[in-house]
Amino acid sequence: MKKAMENAKASYIKAASMSGLTREARIFKARIAGRSKAHLDKVFIEGAEQSEAFQEACLAALSDGRERPAMPDPQPFQTVQTKTETVYTYVPAEFAKEMYALGSLYQAVSISLNEALKLAQEVADKVSYDIGIEEPFVAVQFLRDELEESLSATEEGESAKTEAKSPESNL
Repeated sequence: MKKAMENAKASYIKAASMSGLTREARIFKARIAGRSKAHLDKVFIEGAEQSEAFQEACLAALSDGRERPAMPDPQPFQTVQTKTETVYTYVPAEFAKEMYALGSLYQAVSISLNEALKLAQEVADKVSYDIGIEEPFVAVQFLRDELEESLSATEEGESAKTEAKSPESNL
């Protein structure tokens, strides 16, 4: 397990330091970018899931007159399932901390869905730049899908209301 974590970190560093646009370099960087995307998504979810416990700890500290606790740090390594195996992933701590904080802020409704998407994409852009891929990967696609679904449901509801009011619908 320790070796797998060391390999994940070494792979990220190798991707970030590779120069040249050989086919092998592009493939390797794309693989590490995919793993980094999955890593950041998991860290966002982790921040959201742990947000409630953190908020409760802050309230307890406030009511007891203690100092507010520090926000927990995300796990530096995550596991993701590839097509064939489970692998460890790594992204530098500053990126993981940003994404974790965004998940927590989104869950606590301190930022809107659109703000969460925008800020999460900024983190993904930084990681993409760090790795050196040409097109930044898309962060938190699951939230984008959720937004699209809610917009579609709203549009369908609006469309049904319009049809019900339409004089032709009474013919």
